[in-house]
Amino acid sequence: MALSQRLGADAIVNGRKDDVVAAAREFAAGGLGAALVTVSGEAANRALTSVRDGGRVACPHGAMPDPTVRRGVELIRYNGARSKDATDKLNRLIDSGPFDVHVARTFPFDRVVDAHRALATHYVGKLALRVS
Repeated sequence: MALSQRLGADAIVNGRKDDVVAAAREFAAGGLGAALVTVSGEAANRALTSVRDGGRVACPHGAMPDPTVRRGVELIRYNGARSKDATDKLNRLIDSGPFDVHVARTFPFDRVVDAHRALATHYVGKLALRVS
């Protein structure tokens, strides 16, 4: 949550502890106009009930199971862009700075198995291997 605050979030909700639907309705009384879902499941589906009619939900292909949205809410599935133009654009954005990557945990290379197991747990940010 500290990372979200540092990045300037208007509201922060801990989906594992807080009532996400109540928090969303408090933040946007008329319902959320859009939501980005990066993981799906029962908690995400409950949260998506806060999206108003005519709203949109974006979710990357590969997030399983598919999020459930009610009639009147558009579900947009997408893939990341994989092209030289997309990479060049990303590099220009990074070069324009400041750019910060949050590393949740770092593992020595000889603990690569532990790092791989950590992928199955909840963490915010990226996992990194330290070679030397």
